[in-house]
Amino acid sequence: MKHRDPVIFISEPLSDEQRAELLRAAPGARIVDQAALATDASLAERIDVCYSALPAGLWGKAKGLSWLQVKWAGVDTLLALPQVVAHRATITNVHIHGNAVCEHLWGMTLMLTRNLKRAVIRQEEGRWDESLKDGLATLSGRTLCIVGLGAIGASCAAVGRALGMRVVGIRRHAAASPAADKVVGPERRLEVFAESRVIMVLLPDTGDTRAFIGQEELSAMRGAFLLNGGRGRSIDTAALVDALRAGNVRGAGLDVTDPEPLPPGHPLWAMPNVVITPHYAGNHPGYDGEAFSVFVDNLARWVRGKPLRNVVERDAGY
Repeated sequence: MKHRDPVIFISEPLSDEQRAELLRAAPGARIVDQAALATDASLAERIDVCYSALPAGLWGKAKGLSWLQVKWAGVDTLLALPQVVAHRATITNVHIHGNAVCEHLWGMTLMLTRNLKRAVIRQEEGRWDESLKDGLATLSGRTLCIVGLGAIGASCAAVGRALGMRVVGIRRHAAASPAADKVVGPERRLEVFAESRVIMVLLPDTGDTRAFIGQEELSAMRGAFLLNGGRGRSIDTAALVDALRAGNVRGAGLDVTDPEPLPPGHPLWAMPNVVITPHYAGNHPGYDGEAFSVFVDNLARWVRGKPLRNVVERDAGY
């Protein structure tokens, strides 16, 4: 079914060039913003399309909303809102994070395996510390486990292979993938964790993924380096602290945590074998422009009645 002359609500400022792009994709569109709604409240009921966020108070009024394009990948926070659950608008996201998350997680990995975090601290202290040569870890010939082998995981796996690593993926359906030497289902995670030198977690936040890695899983690890670039609740934080202290986990790189942010004084802050960044692994120069281009491409599809890209499966949560 083709859609003509849609009302498009835009939640962030548009440049003249972006406005022109939208009108090329949907020539008869009416583009409205919060200021327009303040002037004419009846517009809310006529909204067909939204980019990139619909204010919480508009979900009940925007009964005609057909499609929401968000500018991020994770939609767990959005799908937790009752007003969103009650609304059946199609939601699409963006997948423009792969290269940035891959670079970020491998940067963290090398900080840990090559003692680079400690070396930077020594540099800031003005100290030449040859003991940093002790306790280094190597990656070639070892196993890399990707928990959540999707597009981002495939990018991470390619780097692992370039470093000479064997790659094992974990995903819901254990179908073979060219990105990995082996793919297994979640039920085999203890076996895979026991043989892995590096474990990268790239899971969305759903009922099935919360505490996916708990005390039992962490105890199965044998001095692995654990990286999390997905969602903090995938890993039991208290159990991770214990595993780091016991040596089951040799080092951790966390772009996400539970809770997020970690409170002052939390043990993870002070651990020398932990690298923490404030949830920005997917950010990169040009991100907003890339996300907007995804929206424009999808808008052209929507107007022509073509299938949208990156449709979120509400039941799955991503």
